[in-house]
Amino acid sequence: MNTTFDALIKQAYAKPAVRAHLVHSGMMSLYCDFSGTERHIHGVACAIVFNRTVRVQAARLEHPYSLGSDYGELQAIRFSLELLASELAEERPNQAAPRSAAVFTDCRNASRLLAERDFAASADAASFSDDSRYDDACQAIRAQLEQLKLDHPRMSFSINYLHRGKEGNALHRMAHNAARACTDPQG
Repeated sequence: MNTTFDALIKQAYAKPAVRAHLVHSGMMSLYCDFSGTERHIHGVACAIVFNRTVRVQAARLEHPYSLGSDYGELQAIRFSLELLASELAEERPNQAAPRSAAVFTDCRNASRLLAERDFAASADAASFSDDSRYDDACQAIRAQLEQLKLDHPRMSFSINYLHRGKEGNALHRMAHNAARACTDPQG
């Protein structure tokens, strides 16, 4: 039994705005986060919330470069969209499919980065150390979203910034803790 996980579930049910995501049967919510270290060991994680269940999955990313937390958050969004695609591909005979899916990130720049079609030519590219990797990540995310829309035309998909409520959001904390656990060198 994971007492931290259980405590976070209780905390999520206690906060009305967060509880709504747990009990809303028509929406799948994915809370993603990135954790990086100076040792170039990074972790991404996603808390998948649907139909009163919460599952957390995480992965370690090892990069010989450090592109900053915005790049890491883009990788967490990609990871979440991959999980979403596999979740939607699974057959669940006694469970209704979600009508919408929302990925929640704490990356303030995510929508701006994803909206920029030609990232390398943008004025913002100079502020990032390697714009081609940012551009590749953004293009991959846009392609994943387009494929999800083609595969599931009756669903709506969104990527949302947790502008308020990140503090005290137990579902995001679960993803954060899992991403942080991936950065342990012995992990």
